[in-house]
Amino acid sequence: MRIIAWPATDVGRVRSHNEDSHLVDGEIGLYLVADGMGGHAGGAHASQLCVDVVDKVVRRGVEALRSVPQQHRGTAISELLCAAASEASARIFDQAAADHRLQGMGTTLTGMLLYGRRGYVVHVGDSRAFLLRGGTCRQLTNDHSWLNEQLQAGLITEEEAAASDLKHIITRSVGFERHVEADVIPFNVHPGDAFLLCSDGMANYIEADEIAELARDHWYADLPQLCTDLANKRGGDDNITVVVALVCNDHDQRRSTRDNRATVTDTLPPMKR
Repeated sequence: MRIIAWPATDVGRVRSHNEDSHLVDGEIGLYLVADGMGGHAGGAHASQLCVDVVDKVVRRGVEALRSVPQQHRGTAISELLCAAASEASARIFDQAAADHRLQGMGTTLTGMLLYGRRGYVVHVGDSRAFLLRGGTCRQLTNDHSWLNEQLQAGLITEEEAAASDLKHIITRSVGFERHVEADVIPFNVHPGDAFLLCSDGMANYIEADEIAELARDHWYADLPQLCTDLANKRGGDDNITVVVALVCNDHDQRRSTRDNRATVTDTLPPMKR
C-alpha cells in the first residue's frame, strides 16, 4: 500500500497567530496534528517541539521494528508511540521550567502511524482522528476533555455539551507534566481507507456525518480546505488544522500489454498539411 496525504492549516477568524503544528512524514507513514496552548510563544513552540520529537523517536523506533518478531510487533509499536509522546512531554515540560516565557505551555497530540496492514493512532487531548470507510465516517479517538468526561458520566446531555462554553478545557495534554499517558488505538487498514486528523478548531464545528458527506461529494485532496472553510464560516474561533491521508493500492509493477485493436483515432483521415 501507499499513502497520499494532504494537509491544511489556518489561523481562523479570531486568533492573531497559529499555535497548531502538523507533520506529514510519508517515508515512515507518520501523520500528526498538535494544538498548542500557553500563549503565542509557548503554544506554538510546544506544538512544534511535540511533532519534531515524536517524529524523531518514531523514526528511530521504526528501524528497530524489523528485528521484532511479527507476533510482538503490535505491542512494540504501541510502546514506541507511548514512549514518543512521553519524550515530547518531558522535553516540553523541561523547557517550560527553564524559561519563564514558556511557563504553562503544552499541546494536544493526535497522530497515526501506518505500518504494513495495520494502523496505530496515538492520542492525547481533544484533537481528533476519524476513519472514512465505505461512505461513512467514524471517530477513532476519545476526547480527554472535561466536557466529554461529564458526558460519559451521564452528568450532562449531548445538547448541553454542544452548547457549552467549556469546550477548550482538556484533562490530559503533552507537556503540562513530564510524563503523559497516551491512548494508542490499533486498527486494520484496507485499500481505499482515508483518515482525517484535526485540531478542535475544526472538530468543534463539524460532525462526523458531515465529514462523511463532504468526502462522498468531493475529492479527498480538497477535503482539508473544505473543512477549514466550513469551520471558518461557522465561526472560526480557533486555529484550524486538518490532515487527510488516503490508503491506495501500491504501484502496479505489471508490464502494460499492447492493445492491437483499432481505435477511433486509427480510422480518422490523415490531417491536411
